[in-house]
Amino acid sequence: MKHISRREFSRLAVVGAAAAPLAGALFQASKASADEPAAPTMKPALTEEQQKKLGEEVARRERDRGELRGHTLPYGGEPAFVFHVRVAPRRSRGRS
Repeated sequence: MKHISRREFSRLAVVGAAAAPLAGALFQASKASADEPAAPTMKPALTEEQQKKLGEEVARRERDRGELRGHTLPYGGEPAFVFHVRVAPRRSRGRS
């Protein structure tokens, strides 16, 4: 295996990252142009009870969302929590 430098590796990584979306687009175009028909999407079949529960949950979510959006927070309010970053003690530079 060839040993490459960090600079060469970063150049190859940038080229690869730039080429990935192009390759994906080409792959999608070739896949769409194939003669095979696209697979139909499957929708889960829900029972009447499941549909009713789903409708209730969606309505509850919309109601909760409306209540939360209707509540305004004061700009001068304190944050919910305060944290402090621990600072590591300074080390000596090897001098004794």
